[in-house]
Formats: sequence, structure tokens, C-alpha cells
Amino acid sequence: MAITDFYFACAVDEVPAYFTYEKESMLVIQSKASAKLGKSDFENIEKFIPALISHESIHVVITRIENSQTSESLDNIEVIVETGGRRFQVSINNMLFANDQSGIVFW
Repeated sequence: MAITDFYFACAVDEVPAYFTYEKESMLVIQSKASAKLGKSDFENIEKFIPALISHESIHVVITRIENSQTSESLDNIEVIVETGGRRFQVSINNMLFANDQSGIVFW
């Protein structure tokens, strides 16, 4: 089993908005600055939701098989992708470059 629940929260420090997981729950964290301004950090994100859920689910599964340190190291891997004749170095969890709903860039 992977992601089974969702929680929404607001950061208490100055980090940007982000997604993470805790056990089988996906956490959606709004930035403190945006919350103070009454602004959403997640406009136009709908098309990425399946990939985000899938990505966090992969972390949950790897954590069960290996450990959380191994799972978290997945986000540190970087690859070179080419789009429109331009090359970019991105982490493999860059949703803008993922080419399927896994939320992971494989090129």
C-alpha cells in the first residue's frame, strides 16, 4: 500500500511550499509567506497531482523495502534532459520534465 491519506498544513519557517510524506500520508505544505498574503502556492498544479501522488508513493514503498534514508536519496539523483533543443540538469523528481505519471524523470 502507498499513499492512503492527505494532510494540508502551513510551514512555520521560511521554506517554500512543498509536498512530502509521513508513513502512508501525503503532506501538502503551504509556505508561511503565501499564507500570510492569503495566496495559494498551488495554482495551476492540478495536472501534476497524479505524478506527485505517485512520486510520494514510490518513497513510501522504498521506505518499507529499504529505509527512509535510501528513499530520500532518490530525490538527490540528477539527470540531464533535453527539451526543445535545450539541455537542463534536473533532479529526477522535477515534475515539469517527467514524461509519465510516475513523477520521476527518466531520460
